[in-house]
Amino acid sequence: MTITRWPNLMQEIKRVLKPGGIIEQHELDAIAHNAGPKFQNIQNYGNETSSTSEKQKQGFNYIGGRKFYDIVPYVLPADIEEDDRLHQQHFALKYICGGNYTAPIHDLIKPGSKILDLGCGPGQWTLEMAQEFPQADVYGIDINANFPTTIKPANSHFLVGNVTERLPWEDNYFDFIWIRYLFVGIMDADWQNLYHEVRRVLKPGGILEHHECDGLTVNPGPKFKKFLGHFEEAFISRDLSFRLACELSERMTMAGFEDQLEGGKIGEIWAANLKDGTFAMKPWLSKLTGLTDDEYDSVVQYIFDYEIFEYDDYHNHHMVWARKNQ
Repeated sequence: MTITRWPNLMQEIKRVLKPGGIIEQHELDAIAHNAGPKFQNIQNYGNETSSTSEKQKQGFNYIGGRKFYDIVPYVLPADIEEDDRLHQQHFALKYICGGNYTAPIHDLIKPGSKILDLGCGPGQWTLEMAQEFPQADVYGIDINANFPTTIKPANSHFLVGNVTERLPWEDNYFDFIWIRYLFVGIMDADWQNLYHEVRRVLKPGGILEHHECDGLTVNPGPKFKKFLGHFEEAFISRDLSFRLACELSERMTMAGFEDQLEGGKIGEIWAANLKDGTFAMKPWLSKLTGLTDDEYDSVVQYIFDYEIFEYDDYHNHHMVWARKNQ
């Protein structure tokens, strides 16, 4: 906040504060005392240094001002804006599903149990599960190190890794494994190997719970229907399965999982998350649609402000949990 606005803010706080009420404010002094010469240089030129080093990182491309992976087929960005969307997605799905899981794991998780969040993103699910089950160790693994590394529960652990490769744990290690919305980043041909790896590291009697969103929108309006065609085109171009959600049960059976339970549908609460995801994919979809940036923004705004409500469209959210045989 600019210096000239502080007096006005304080006057407003004083106005709405009851007589005898208390205001508590915390701020960090931007000056680091006794800083060495290199850190002083970073303080003076922090923005330029950060921007340059970020663009020089390996494994990413910058398209339309957004950072994308170039080493995996993930179609969405890998930046702070995407982390915000993933947090929003997490809380929306948690509300819709009534919690962080649907499988019967309370009797399964005991002192010393181990839980895995496969493709954890910024780690919100991992952190919440670590708080809910303090007697267990909760692990998160993702290709991008956007998760917390210091300020976190002591029983939470994060590591960087590609989940399509051999998982870095011994056989029969985890009691509960969680997968959610990896259809945007795992090639169709890699899913069966991933399921086999999950089964390998899952204990006998352990549970895998997998959630995916069907790429097909039910009852889309005409403008959104065109966009969906380009969505699917973008997925196919990267060998991703647009309809993976409909095949979860069959694929898990092929990998040897048993006692499956499937179900779940979500409605309009999903609109905000899908809108942000559509904007996030603008660098790809604007090329496929042939729209300018302004035209793209206008069409997306129209779809999510008016059309989805006029046509009452929705997505099916598929949830399957299954058990590794004893």
